[in-house]
Amino acid sequence: MSATPPRSDGSRTAEPSSDPARTAGFDARTGSVVTAWSLFGIMPGMVVAVVVAIVAAPLLGLLALVVVAGAWALYVRLQVRGALDRVLGQVGARPLPSEDEPRWANVVDGLGVTSGVNDPELWVIDGVEANALAAASEDRAVLVVTRGLVDSLTVVELEGVAANLLGRIKDGSARYGTVVVGLLGPFLGTVDAAGKILADGLGDQRAVHTDLAAVAMTRYPPGLAAALEHLERIGTERPGVPPATAHLWMAPVIEGDVGIDPAVAATVAQPLDYRAAVLHEL
Repeated sequence: MSATPPRSDGSRTAEPSSDPARTAGFDARTGSVVTAWSLFGIMPGMVVAVVVAIVAAPLLGLLALVVVAGAWALYVRLQVRGALDRVLGQVGARPLPSEDEPRWANVVDGLGVTSGVNDPELWVIDGVEANALAAASEDRAVLVVTRGLVDSLTVVELEGVAANLLGRIKDGSARYGTVVVGLLGPFLGTVDAAGKILADGLGDQRAVHTDLAAVAMTRYPPGLAAALEHLERIGTERPGVPPATAHLWMAPVIEGDVGIDPAVAATVAQPLDYRAAVLHEL
C-alpha cells in the first residue's frame, strides 16, 4: 500500500511541508467542533425555558433560555482555553529547560525557521519509553518528548522527530486534536460519535501523511525512517497515558490500543515499520 502518488518517472514525492488549504481545513474543523458543542447548550436551555414559562411567565422562560445557553457557551470556551494545560497534566509532562537538552533545543530552533513555528515550548516526560507529542492552543505550541527519546536518538533522527511535531503545529492538527480532547475527552473511546468526529477530522492515514509532511520539511526521508525504526526498538508505549490523547502522539502509546476508539486508532496508530517502509520508498 502506498501513501503518495507516483511521479511520471515512477518515483514518489513527499507532500509539501506547508499547505495553506490543509491548515485552513483544520482551523475550520476546530471552529466547527467548538461551535457545535457551544450550541448544544440550547437544548437544556429550552427545557429549562419551558418549565420556567409554565411555572412563572413566558418572558422569564426566554430569559432562562438565554442564561442557560450563555452559561454553557462560556463553559465551552473555558474548556477550550484550558485544554492544552489539561493535556500536559494528563500525560505527566513538565517544562524542559533548553540547557538540559541542548541537542534537542538546537534542532527545534533550527527547524523553526523552515516550519514557520517560532519558539514552541519544550516539555519533557521522564520515562525510558521513546515517544513524542505535539499539542497547541490558539496562542501556544508545545512539543513534548520522553527522556528515552531525546537521550537515545541521533541528531539526524531528532530532526525527523522535530519536523513531524512542528508539522502538526503548522497545519493546525495539533490544535484541533487538543481542543477535541478538551471538549470530548471523556467520550473518546466510549461514545462512537465522539470518535467519529475526531477520526473524520484527522482524515485517513493521518500518521503517514504527517510523516510525509515532515520529510518534505527536512528533505531527508532516511532520517525520519531511522527515527521510527529506533523508536520501535526502544518501545513507545507508556503506562498511564489517557487513551483520549493517543492521536496527539507521534507513535502508538497505548498497548494494544486499549481504550482508543477504533476509527481513531486506524488513522493515528499505524505500525512504525509500515510508516518507515513508506519513507524508504521516497
